[in-house]
Amino acid sequence: MRVAILLLTLLTSFQIAYTQPPPVVIYLAPTDSLITFQHPMGEVMFTHTVTLGQTLFSLAKFYGLTLQELYAYNPRASEHYELGDKLVIPIPLKAIIRQVPPPAMLPNLAPVFYQVKPGDTVFGLCNRVFEVPNEWLQTQNPALASGLKPGQLLRIGWISTAGIPAEWREIRGGPYARINYPYKLAFFQRSAEKKISEERGAATWPKDMDQNTGFFCLHRSAPINSLVEVYNPLTHQTMYLKVSERLPERVYDRNTLVVVSPLAAKALGARDNRFYVHLKHY
Repeated sequence: MRVAILLLTLLTSFQIAYTQPPPVVIYLAPTDSLITFQHPMGEVMFTHTVTLGQTLFSLAKFYGLTLQELYAYNPRASEHYELGDKLVIPIPLKAIIRQVPPPAMLPNLAPVFYQVKPGDTVFGLCNRVFEVPNEWLQTQNPALASGLKPGQLLRIGWISTAGIPAEWREIRGGPYARINYPYKLAFFQRSAEKKISEERGAATWPKDMDQNTGFFCLHRSAPINSLVEVYNPLTHQTMYLKVSERLPERVYDRNTLVVVSPLAAKALGARDNRFYVHLKHY
């Protein structure tokens, strides 16, 4: 009898444990505040702290990223991660609600802030970073009347605590940008924790070369086989190019910053054989 009672007790306990739903893992709560910053590559980012029950796969899925993309932004995480680690996550502007939401939505939203860094301007933050009207930023941050101060937190808007849909992470720039996307991920991964050098000057390309060549360039100092970011301010297009060779001094003058492949020139929207670019390399 005692054995039967013991077995029945164990069976009941097992059934209760088996039928009990798994604990809910919280990734983002209304009480959280997302403090965003601008990555040297221009993307708006925030830092997520890994907590109990979260895996890199589940985190990537919650924020609309692939695991490969998460590794690209956090190279060390591909080797090892643990509770308390901080991961940088890019946030698409589409995920930030930049208008006052109805009160009924607030319990499902977390506030989004931006931490001002030296050199920031209200015009730049409104027009180039967050794409919001000046009046919106002023209304949400009355302290702006006395000017921007490094370290100051500005309210930008809100984000849903349900996460970021993957389809909101659109790759801007058309078909060339989609083809170039793996280069972008590789650039982020390789440049992590390295000093980024910035240059501005003239770019050109050899018109007699095959128009279907890949995404590569010639540069004076960037390491061979490294990647550089090239931005055309006239078309607002950005491409990531592999440095294949040194720029030959006897062929190009000192005013030529970089020589890009014909395909890269086409993707950057270059109209003339010589055009102005912003360049970043590590």
